[in-house]
Amino acid sequence: MLEEREPPRGPDPRQGQDARGGQNQVNILSGGSTTISGGSVVAGGDVTIIQKARQWAFANPLLAGGLAVVVLSGSIWTGVSLGSDPAVDVSVVEEPGLSGALHTVEQTRLAERLGDAASWCHLVQPGDSTCETTMNSAFAAKSQSYRDRVEEVGLGEPEKIDSGAQVALSWQGSSQGTARLVQAGGRWQLNTSDYGLLKLCGAGLFLSLVDAKSQELKCGMFQLPTS
Repeated sequence: MLEEREPPRGPDPRQGQDARGGQNQVNILSGGSTTISGGSVVAGGDVTIIQKARQWAFANPLLAGGLAVVVLSGSIWTGVSLGSDPAVDVSVVEEPGLSGALHTVEQTRLAERLGDAASWCHLVQPGDSTCETTMNSAFAAKSQSYRDRVEEVGLGEPEKIDSGAQVALSWQGSSQGTARLVQAGGRWQLNTSDYGLLKLCGAGLFLSLVDAKSQELKCGMFQLPTS
């Protein structure tokens, strides 16, 4: 009798499938072995991740375009974040000598430009519990572009005076009075009487000068002291 032979079998369709969903396992070699689940078929030779990504992009142009927008947006956001203004350094009030007085005035200007009432009050008059509420309103009333103009106020070299120190302020080279500082509790802060005038007018030390040049004074002809 002739022995019956089973017809040759084709490739088992179950080969290359896993138990979770019958997806092929493709190894991509790029300096090491990387396994990607999907329906891709890899021809002989090494296939880099960059090549695979390029193939995917051509096959899925809409998705690739959307991904590019997301990546670009993230890059732009990162650039803005990295280039943003530094935070106000309130520790300068504890710096001794005239350099501490100057740095306190410089950080006060930065606080006004950023609209940072909490830092401004810590620099200028930390003992006033109502300062932050008043200055929050004062800063919020000014646009960012308006507050940016405090950078137009020039600063002179700090000078020692009987009560502490003073820093000359100027506008386009013209003298605009001084910022007077005293030392209290081992730290620098604005002269109390000068601070009282600024709070009464709801104006910052530097913004009061911008107001004067913009004809937006709220308290009549308030001026910074000249000595």
